[in-house]
Amino acid sequence: MAAERQFDPDKSVPDVIVDLLLTTLPPELRVSAPDLADRVIERPDVAPHAGKRWGELSEGEGNIVAREVGIVARYVAQGAGSTAASGSERLH
Repeated sequence: MAAERQFDPDKSVPDVIVDLLLTTLPPELRVSAPDLADRVIERPDVAPHAGKRWGELSEGEGNIVAREVGIVARYVAQGAGSTAASGSERLH
């Protein structure tokens, strides 16, 4: 997960979470990134880092944040795919 180290170290963790979601989510779900960032920040492994700058995180902590972003993004993308197949509309 070295790619997340490329973020500006002065950016807040929530801003980096939004950036990660924008690169992870399919195009049709990217509009949901700010709302989904709140979900990621609420996760127990991420919450302690919510008030930090990206550069304050260790590599391991950055990897944990990136992992949690991936989990939320995958969950939302799978949910969107299953509702699209059924013809129902789903809000984020």
